[in-house]
Amino acid sequence: MTRIITVAQRKGGAGKTTLVCQLLAAFMASGNSVAAIDADDQGSLTRWAEVRAGRLGGLDFPLAQETSYGIASAVRRFRRADGPPDFILIDTPPLLDRSLSRAVAAADLVLVPLQLSPLDLDATMPTARLIAEAEKPSLFIINRAPARARIADMIRDQLRQSKLPMARSELGNRAAFAESLAIGGGVVETSRRSAAASEITTLAREVNRRVNAKPRRRPTAA
Repeated sequence: MTRIITVAQRKGGAGKTTLVCQLLAAFMASGNSVAAIDADDQGSLTRWAEVRAGRLGGLDFPLAQETSYGIASAVRRFRRADGPPDFILIDTPPLLDRSLSRAVAAADLVLVPLQLSPLDLDATMPTARLIAEAEKPSLFIINRAPARARIADMIRDQLRQSKLPMARSELGNRAAFAESLAIGGGVVETSRRSAAASEITTLAREVNRRVNAKPRRRPTAA
């Protein structure tokens, strides 16, 4: 059964496209088939895919560029294809617009990356409310986590109090993530024994378990 995973975050610069690209590579490395939808007008996912295709001599997964009404059509097209993918990942714009709403509506699970800063936490709440209103399961993922920072621990405490469904896995602030994207890869391909590869592999397993789990309590947002 194909599972739809939407990566959403109203705040720009939270690492949505990085998360999509790294998860695509991690899922493929574990033997899963994938497809992707670039619903962000900035087209960062598409540019990464173009670099990847140039390096590999062709793109190793199907990719669609769609916004708003086209998202549901792309999902249906992928699902009806011969050998439908195990996962479809949707990258979304950093806006609360129709594209984001429709991408959330199509999802079996919504992933929300956020950094450990007060501004990021505040900016995440509208996204949390949108997901709650759509009654979709979600997983909030700490991204670019600093090795040590008192403010980071304070934000973690606030996140626990918010009762948002937080991923156990965190992604550190590691250069390997950006370096792999620059050549159209993921860290599981370019830095297999790195801490970054271990983090995204662990997160991919957690996402896989969550998207295939029985329904859980929806997130709450003030």
